[in-house]
Amino acid sequence: MIERPVRHRRACWVVRGAGRGSSALLRPSRYAQIRLREAEGLMLGPGAVQEVYGAVPRAYPLAELLDSTGEWVGLLSDDVGRTWVAMSDYHGFGHLFWAVRPGEQGQDVYLGTTLDAVVDRLRADGHRLAVDWPVALTTLASNHVLLRNQWSRRTLVEGVRCLRPDELLVMSERGVGTVPRAMSTDPQGRSYDELLDAGIARSAALLAQVADAVPDVRVFASGGKDSRVVLALMDHAGVLSRSSFVAADPSRWADAAGRQGLWRDLVVSDELRQAAGRPWYVEPDYEDRMLSFAESIDHHQSFYAGSQWAASAERQLRWPTVPYVAVRGGAGELMRTAYRTIRTGEPFAAMGQSVASLEPDLRRLHGLVVHGGVPLPDPIRAAGQEAVAEAFALVPDAPIGQQVDAHYRLHRNRAHFGHVLHSTHRRSLALHPLATPEFLRAAHLLPFAERDLGLAAFDVVERLRPDLNRHRLASGTWPEHVWQRRGGAPAPLPRAPRGPFGRDRVPSYFEAEDHNHFRRGWTSGPLRFDIRTAAQTRAVADLWRLHDLAPQDAPADVIGPLADLVSRSAITPATTVVRLASILRAVDEPVADPPASLEVRVRHGGGLPWRRRERVEVAPVRTGPPGSVRDLRGYAVNAPSAGLETFEVDPRTEPGVYCHLELVDGELLARRVGAERAGWRLEHTFTLVRGTDEVAEATTEEVSAAFGAPAASGRHRALLAARCLDRPEIVLRATSPWLVVPEPDLPA
Repeated sequence: MIERPVRHRRACWVVRGAGRGSSALLRPSRYAQIRLREAEGLMLGPGAVQEVYGAVPRAYPLAELLDSTGEWVGLLSDDVGRTWVAMSDYHGFGHLFWAVRPGEQGQDVYLGTTLDAVVDRLRADGHRLAVDWPVALTTLASNHVLLRNQWSRRTLVEGVRCLRPDELLVMSERGVGTVPRAMSTDPQGRSYDELLDAGIARSAALLAQVADAVPDVRVFASGGKDSRVVLALMDHAGVLSRSSFVAADPSRWADAAGRQGLWRDLVVSDELRQAAGRPWYVEPDYEDRMLSFAESIDHHQSFYAGSQWAASAERQLRWPTVPYVAVRGGAGELMRTAYRTIRTGEPFAAMGQSVASLEPDLRRLHGLVVHGGVPLPDPIRAAGQEAVAEAFALVPDAPIGQQVDAHYRLHRNRAHFGHVLHSTHRRSLALHPLATPEFLRAAHLLPFAERDLGLAAFDVVERLRPDLNRHRLASGTWPEHVWQRRGGAPAPLPRAPRGPFGRDRVPSYFEAEDHNHFRRGWTSGPLRFDIRTAAQTRAVADLWRLHDLAPQDAPADVIGPLADLVSRSAITPATTVVRLASILRAVDEPVADPPASLEVRVRHGGGLPWRRRERVEVAPVRTGPPGSVRDLRGYAVNAPSAGLETFEVDPRTEPGVYCHLELVDGELLARRVGAERAGWRLEHTFTLVRGTDEVAEATTEEVSAAFGAPAASGRHRALLAARCLDRPEIVLRATSPWLVVPEPDLPA
């Protein structure tokens, strides 16, 4: 059993004494002189694979780090400390938040691994904090995938920025500013074929290096194109022959609409597994800890505060006893294009979709991403439209579809697949072979239409295992235009698997998966909260708390409809909880738990007209828990890492308001459960529903209501609206599970 709740290490760097300008200059000729001093996260190269927190074991030059992958952020400087540079890994999976404040001598720059880390350090140093209301209210009012994670350089907190992966932050005596970093273009000017070959070499070397150190390697397979590229790369690296296969279980998939596609995925995955002569994986033993709602949210925020808002509100922390490697087809959109369904569907179809219409198309985006039920004030709506348009205007001379695709690369991809550290700390080292710089750059040498077809992915497989391109996909085969550009389609053309589907179609899979399902369902104790109701209660309460703290900026006529949408799950409650957690931290939270920090100072080469006194050399100041370095061998044997730390919250977490319906002595009884610790005086309206019809209603201050004997058999449930008597604008909603009332016994 995991003895105490854990979270990820939060860190902040403070670079003091930068010049007062806002321009930056960093010539490539100086890259060799700028070296890595500090890092936070998992570095997949250069050279070694290592998890670093604090001082680095080797001072790699900037030139060697520009294409380094993983999930990390770094602080670099020249040998004399006149120029400091902050950066993330190549894909930006590691998020770096930064803010500039006036200092005693020039400007001070605050950099943090999460938004909360920067906020906490700014407050500890006495700086004023404010919410960026156009960004915050636009974000709170959105349930759209385009805004499901950090979607702009601007953040929820005014003046705090998020560094994009295509830029470096430079701090020197000249001032503070960003400079471009090559991402989709190749600094060496290599050709398409050269880039594909270099990407294959880089990916294969990483796979072999990791597999040599960690014996348990699992490939997460599907019947799709990205999975086909992964299998080809693993075979080329000599790793496929040492791997087991993992696939999603369609028979237990919660969403019935998706099961048919998963059956096709499973059938094709099993064909590929048999061809490789590899087994299905078998779940190992686990250790776990049951989490309270507060512990779950704090755990999520320690990794993702300000960057990833799709919070799952996990109720169990679960680790395998033996670490393994999970090879996935993630980030395949970087080799082709992203958001194809959005770009080709409504309401994009109503847009001009041309370079000439880009400006009005960008203005229309705000209406697409914001829920129509939230009445944003006109000034906030206008400012939000401007913020969204600015965030999505990324590519010169390109229409809205290509702007959205670029936005995925610079924002959505970072959160969607930026869970390498989170997985690693659960003893599942996630590798995404498709997330390779050379593959992205090769794809960007193709015309957009050819990239959209997935031509680069096809060409990688064709180089390594052309037979895999000719084995059927879950969707059948590659698009006709791909075959036309590459010499013609095979005959006969591969066809998608057809039903009937069932467990007997893939018996070997279910022999292993039934065991795995039992193992995954094991818990060391009872579940401590219901996800939906706990999140709804917390989100609604926090929305009104935000109104109380900032009534002018978060007015009741905005918060009321927003809270109602959240209480009905029209806007995802758990997503709202983590967004509000960062907003409220900036508005009202005291600094009780500061991040690990390092303070350094920019050295100046000469006199400055604004300097009042001569500078005194100041040694770096380090506070907080010590760091650590862990290599692959350490990961394989569960060596400790400073990346995880224990923490404490109130274990008696409020479970939320939820509703229960049962038959008691032949009568239907609805009751409210939860909210006792909140101390609220509540008025409850219980509505009894039979099938789709509302058949009875009762309002009471008691926690239950009796509806008498059911008038008919069938499916019944109760709806609860609990209104705070002291704050009638606060309404908490819950729905009971369905209760099936049986047919009455017929007389003999």
